[in-house]
Formats: sequence, structure tokens, C-alpha cells
Amino acid sequence: MRAILIFVSFGAVVALLAFTIYLTVQVSGLRKERARLRELVARVKDIAWDQRELDPNLSTVIIDEIRIYEKKELGP
Repeated sequence: MRAILIFVSFGAVVALLAFTIYLTVQVSGLRKERARLRELVARVKDIAWDQRELDPNLSTVIIDEIRIYEKKELGP
């Protein structure tokens, strides 16, 4: 009976370790995706700024929306 308890406990520890590794990989992937999206937003913001003479109103709206989001995300 004791051997079964030890075996089940070991299995639970292994399962918990596997789940922890899985979550770590998932979080790492999400962080990389978030960094890529931030780079994309920064490029869009730069393009809107560089091309503002084509449509100043649209550029202003794009840049303002990005800045509002950045302020909310980064917070005070």
C-alpha cells in the first residue's frame, strides 16, 4: 500500500512539473508575441508620422489612438 502511495505521489509531482514546464513555454511564447506586436504598433506609428502630409487627419487619429493605448497599458 505504501508503494502505491509513493508511486501516485511521484506521478503527481511529475505531472505538476510537466504542467509547469508547459505553462512556462506558453508564457514565453506570449511574451515574444507581445514584443512583436509592440514592434508592429511602433512601426505603424512611425509610418503614420512619416506620411502625415498624405492625410494629416488620419495620421493624427492613428497616432492619438496608439498614444492613448500606450498610456493605458503602461499606466501612471
